[in-house]
Amino acid sequence: MPILTPPLWPEGRRVQIDATRFSLNDGAAWVYVVLDVGSRAVLHLEVVRNLCASSAVTALQTGLQVLGAQGIEDPMLVMSDGGSDFTSQAFKRACEEVGSWTRAKVSQRGGMGILERVNRNLKYEWIFRQEVRSITELRAQCAEFQQWYNTGRLHSALGYAYPWDTLVASVKPLFAA
Repeated sequence: MPILTPPLWPEGRRVQIDATRFSLNDGAAWVYVVLDVGSRAVLHLEVVRNLCASSAVTALQTGLQVLGAQGIEDPMLVMSDGGSDFTSQAFKRACEEVGSWTRAKVSQRGGMGILERVNRNLKYEWIFRQEVRSITELRAQCAEFQQWYNTGRLHSALGYAYPWDTLVASVKPLFAA
């Protein structure tokens, strides 16, 4: 699939997904990160040993459940890079069930650079400072990172607000007058 420019993106609430690798004492692990672009909220972190389509689908679906729990059921535009886990038929079908999928580049405006920044924060502001050695420790630290990132770290791109507060504020009232 070709890389589309922002004006050609399909309609929908933008959600990005990517995976980042960690070398641990007990072997390599990957963390799938699912991000709501508008609020910058980290919706889910899925820690796995290997990249695969089923893990990418699980991570995406779990992240989207967080939006659903907030009453957000907009059509989604799922954005990812061109990794084989994201270009698989299983992942594309999962995206089509909730909206659509597009491949985006890091360097394009509104592209994957937003999520790559989260990956960098996860690594350099959190995991590497904790000296995580095992996949069990990585899972625990990812849960703590998500809480901190969403509710304890102000974001300049949000006017120095917290991502979770921004996400909750974006929910349309169910019974608007």
